[in-house]
Amino acid sequence: MLRRYHSLNFIKDMKLDEFAEFLCLAITNEKKDKIYLQYLSMLPLLMRTGKYMTFEKFYDEFTGANIDLRSADEILKEAEEIQRKQNGS
Repeated sequence: MLRRYHSLNFIKDMKLDEFAEFLCLAITNEKKDKIYLQYLSMLPLLMRTGKYMTFEKFYDEFTGANIDLRSADEILKEAEEIQRKQNGS
């Protein structure tokens, strides 16, 4: 956090909820920086193997943000709707 914010004097004037939000954001950004460094280290391998992906996609897969949290029934209903639309029914 100190790398990004050289002087933290402004923290003493923050309300508790503002400080908590600031701290969460700083932690999230720190994690994202570390994941980005990992992405950069893996990028040559991804390029060589033909499995290149953008950082956004890598980040989503790494953090699990791309996992669908809907129930199996909801997903199956959506799949059936898509199939029905494609068949013209």
